[in-house]
Formats: sequence, C-alpha cells, structure tokens
Amino acid sequence: MYTPRGFEAVATPYGDALMRQDVLPLPALEPHPGNVAYLDTETTGLSGGAGTYVFAAAIARPIDCGLRLAQLFLPNPGMEPALLAALQDELAPAFGLATFNGGSFDLPVLRTRWVMARMNGELDHPRHVDLLTLVRSLYRHRMEQCNLRTVEERLLGYEREDPVSGALAPEVYFDYLQAGYSPNLESILEHNRLDVISLVHLHSLLMRRLQGADGAMDAADWLALGRHRFRRGARADGWRALRNAAGFSSGDAAATAGLWISRRLVRRGSIAGADRLLKRMEEHFSEDLRVALARARLLEWRRRDPHRALTVVEDAQRRFPEAAAELEPRRERLERKVLRRGGGRESFQTSIPD
Repeated sequence: MYTPRGFEAVATPYGDALMRQDVLPLPALEPHPGNVAYLDTETTGLSGGAGTYVFAAAIARPIDCGLRLAQLFLPNPGMEPALLAALQDELAPAFGLATFNGGSFDLPVLRTRWVMARMNGELDHPRHVDLLTLVRSLYRHRMEQCNLRTVEERLLGYEREDPVSGALAPEVYFDYLQAGYSPNLESILEHNRLDVISLVHLHSLLMRRLQGADGAMDAADWLALGRHRFRRGARADGWRALRNAAGFSSGDAAATAGLWISRRLVRRGSIAGADRLLKRMEEHFSEDLRVALARARLLEWRRRDPHRALTVVEDAQRRFPEAAAELEPRRERLERKVLRRGGGRESFQTSIPD
C-alpha cells in the first residue's frame, strides 16, 4: 500500500503510527498566542457519529524556531489506536487547543474514537477556543459566510486553489483503502496542512481584535466586539467597546451602540444618564427613528413625563412622515395622559428643561 510522501513510522503503545514532521518559518505574531496547539482533522464523514473516524490530523504549535507541524495519517483502520495515541502525545505539551468548528465536530468525533479505543476521552488541558465562534461574533457583519476559505480571503488576505475540494476527502480516502493508492490523496493531506497553518495566523488576528488593537475598526466592529465581551461576562471591556462604537458621529452601528448603552444605564438605575445620552443622540442621529422611540419610551415609563414624551413623538411624526401613522396610537395615548394630568393642551409647554 502506498505511503504518502514524508510520512514515517513512530512508535506508540498501540503499535506504529504514520507521522510527518516539519518545522516551518513563522513570521512574528503580534500578539503571540502562546503555547497553543492548533488542530484540524480529515474524517470519513461530515455528519459525525460512531461510524465516523479520523484518517488525517494536522497539529501545529508555535515554537522558538518557527512552527512545528505534525501530521498523522491512517493507512488502514486497524492502526487507529496508534494514530489516536500519537495525537494525544502531540497535544499534551500545549497549554490550550484551538480549532475551527472543533467544538461541534472535531473534538466530539475524537472523544468518541478515544473512548471506543479504551483511551481517556478528555484532553489533559480542557482550555479550548473555537475560532469559528470568534469569527462569527466579531466578523459576521462583514462576511456572508464564515467558512475557512472565506476567512482566509477576507481576513488573512490570500487565496489558495485546492485541486480537490475538502468535501471529497472521505471519497478520496475510501478510494485509497480500496485500491491502495489515490492520485488525490496528497492534495487532501496538503489541504489539511494548509488549514491548520491558517488557524495560527487567524488566532493572532482575532486576539488583536479582542484587545481592540486593530486601528481599522469602525463603529460596526466596535459594536460586535462590545456585544461579544458582554456575552462573555467581560463587562468593563464591553462598556469600553460600546462607548467607542457610540463615539462615531453617524451610522446605524453607532446608533445601535448608543441604544445598547442607554438600556444598560436604565438597568443600572441611571435613568437621568440614559435620558441625557438619548437626548444627545437625537441631535447626532436625527435620521434614526429608533432613537426618538427609545427616548419617548424612557420619558413616558421611566421618568413619568408624558409632556416631553409627547413632544418627542410629535417631532418624530414631522421628521418621519412615513412612520406617522404607526406613531399615532402612541401620540394619542400620551395626549390623553397630558390632558388628565394638567388640563388642556393650551397649558402644555413643548419645551421643558431637564
């Protein structure tokens, strides 16, 4: 049976595994991710399940002299325990693990195979970052798709031509098992290696974005970062990112960030602060109906001031005639409140100081 180029037998307690080892030049990463192992696998199916197993795995780790790249290959299913043992040995020196969609696919498949081989089904270092999750959180507003090919083109700035699509990897491997050779096997293995190299550079880029150190960030980028930080419980970083987003003088994302901050202020009991913010936003985002509605709701229900709420709604009806009919029930309700409180409309002052 044909052995792919560069692979040699390495001993494990379960027999020999086929491994290819390289050390590649690695440009300086800023920030450096540290002692992290990057993992990408090729499997016999894309749906998971007990019948799916890994036939190739690439593991990359930044080291002092470059990037250590190890790749394991399964020439026949009977050697799977040796491959799984060698894979665990490769991951063991790292303090953390990074994958692309590994939380949903690669790791569940590996855990199943480790358990079926009567090995420990959990890694010694439980810290795992799924880069796909981060890409979706931080860049979904910029990309129609978040697959690795799109990420490479849009974020890392390079394109590569794969002679064989990664989706055909199971078919290529089964051809290899049946005939002892497949002309496309080398392409699939190269695809696997390039995928894991991309993860190293992607992780550094995402870390820079998480630190807010990307000078090209606009309001939409800061908004995405703020939302992500809040979801992860990093409230201080979330506030800082949202304030940066709201600091832009125009745009839907800046207005959305300001509205988000106003809601947070209300939850914290800072009603007056939220009112001041929304009043300033009405000046900067005069074309955004959401701002007027948010301030009208705040004045009516939180500040108990239907007079000023009515002023805001009537002004919005003038500025947004296409929404006048939708705003009319709110205006009528506020007008009734004003009449009940202070007599007729003639006594209503349209400008009341804060």
